[in-house]
Amino acid sequence: MGSRIENRVVLGSLRYKSSPDTNLLFQVPLVQTAKENIEFDRTLTVQLEQLYDDERQASTIFRPTCKISLLFDNVYSGTSKYYPFQSSLYYENIAGMIGNVCSNIPITNFKYSGYPQFYEFDFMRPDNNISGYTIPDSTNQIHNFFVNKSATTYNWGLYASYVYDNNKTQQMSALDIGSNNTLNWVVSDGIPFVVYRTTDQNQTVVSFRCPVTHGLSVGEFVKLSINYLGQDTFQVYSLGDPYFGSDEYIFNIYDVGFTGTTFSSGNTGTFKRIIDITNSGDTISEYYVRKHKILTEEDFSVLTKTGFEQQIFNKVKRLEKATYTPNKQSRISLKQGNSVYNLSFNEDIDIKPLRDNHFRPISELFFTVVWKGYMGWTFGLSKPGGFYGLKQGWEFNIPPTTLTGNTPSSWWDNINTNSDTNLPLGTYTTPLGVSGRPFTYVEPLSSGDTIDGDYCEWNNYEQIERVISDMYHKFKFNPYYFNIGVTPSTVFGNSAKGYYYKPHYSLEIKAFSDYLEEGESQNIVGLPDYSYFSTTQNKFIWRDLYPYGYIDTNNNGVDYPFLNGTHYPYRDIIFRLIGEGSNYNNINDTVVSEPTIDNCE
Repeated sequence: MGSRIENRVVLGSLRYKSSPDTNLLFQVPLVQTAKENIEFDRTLTVQLEQLYDDERQASTIFRPTCKISLLFDNVYSGTSKYYPFQSSLYYENIAGMIGNVCSNIPITNFKYSGYPQFYEFDFMRPDNNISGYTIPDSTNQIHNFFVNKSATTYNWGLYASYVYDNNKTQQMSALDIGSNNTLNWVVSDGIPFVVYRTTDQNQTVVSFRCPVTHGLSVGEFVKLSINYLGQDTFQVYSLGDPYFGSDEYIFNIYDVGFTGTTFSSGNTGTFKRIIDITNSGDTISEYYVRKHKILTEEDFSVLTKTGFEQQIFNKVKRLEKATYTPNKQSRISLKQGNSVYNLSFNEDIDIKPLRDNHFRPISELFFTVVWKGYMGWTFGLSKPGGFYGLKQGWEFNIPPTTLTGNTPSSWWDNINTNSDTNLPLGTYTTPLGVSGRPFTYVEPLSSGDTIDGDYCEWNNYEQIERVISDMYHKFKFNPYYFNIGVTPSTVFGNSAKGYYYKPHYSLEIKAFSDYLEEGESQNIVGLPDYSYFSTTQNKFIWRDLYPYGYIDTNNNGVDYPFLNGTHYPYRDIIFRLIGEGSNYNNINDTVVSEPTIDNCE
């Protein structure tokens, strides 16, 4: 008889910061602690709810899924001298072609111009039986043989990835809207700005205009790359100017009578955010570009069309009569579509060994989408050392139409190596290639490959990562096979128009608490190994991971289906292809009708 169970009393505040301290009274029973084990005893009650939750919390296996809606405006028309491309365009000069036919002009002298069809950008290609393009025509001409099982991998590569590291050496460049000048900096320097003098509520201030969101609050401090009489740290006096929406991009410091040229209008520099000037070592932010690691092979993706769902945008299609086509084949061409897909993977992901870029258990997986362009409409232009491929930049590198007149930023120039994705390129040739020029495409990625991600800020004191600007990729057309008005001999040095898209889409699989935990190691139960130790305060700082199924009062947390030992997280993705100069938050020519009002309302 007796009690040999060791009990340990821990105050609630020493386990979780927001937990209350309560009086605990343990009744220690003097009962028999040994019991005969009877085989096949079925009298014990099994708590199924508790068993389910225990299995759920212990599982590290995930099978992420998402719904992808492809939205884009097919804005680029051009001409082609390449016979298979000529025969597959959505023609834009039908009236002229009819006039030429009526005038008995030989069809070989027609100027064929039009748009690449929708399936050249779609996630699933249906063109497995196109004469002269994917199957031989009557003259035995063909561009490329179509393999049905590869229908979902010709245009795009679909992967799961996670953030595993930071790149602090990335060279960045942005256009300042106010001065139309280009700002250049290294990502670890912080956030760039342009100085100008103004007033705020009748107070003279020095204003700093940033091309990205600064993430500052009034009362915080900024450490500038420029200094005034040896001082480089100043308190934020106010945010914004009289214009709407400027608070996120402009911050001001009080002008105490600065003299000299340090804060002259037009000066540039970078800053880093400091939360507490008395503890700048712990509270200064760091800046970097996230690095993603691919978790799945290309063949692991399973893409299927949604059963009963389409977008709200109508299809735009046309009958192209055999009389006007180079290959004398009638066909239905499609300029715009409204595809919606479901994406999953045929292999589960075990997150147990994975750590994020701050050495924490990962809380996010990512759906990563990469343009491959296997059919050869894009890439392919020679440059020193090879061919150009996908370009990468950030949202601030997509220039506003009002400033540039639809002209791409120089960041996307083919000769700018800072915007190269450096993803591997493959090539192939066909007997019909122009002057023997190969077709170029992005090769499939494999598990373990790396790819760049978003521009971010991290602060050890807050233990929060802020996305400053999303990453975007850009692909451009190959002017030797489809020319949208670019001279092939000069396109190497400039930046041709093309399509932008966002490659990474976050899927939260576990949530960090919205409050900070802190304490000394000897007084903390279950101190996580990812805690940040503050040498100035001599304590650990961290955020707890919420259990699956727990949602706090701020709606922070995750609650996904769990079945047969596997979590099934899910999200919706609106995938946009953004043409140069378009409003990339909306489709240009979309008009939403007014609601019908009648006696029923």
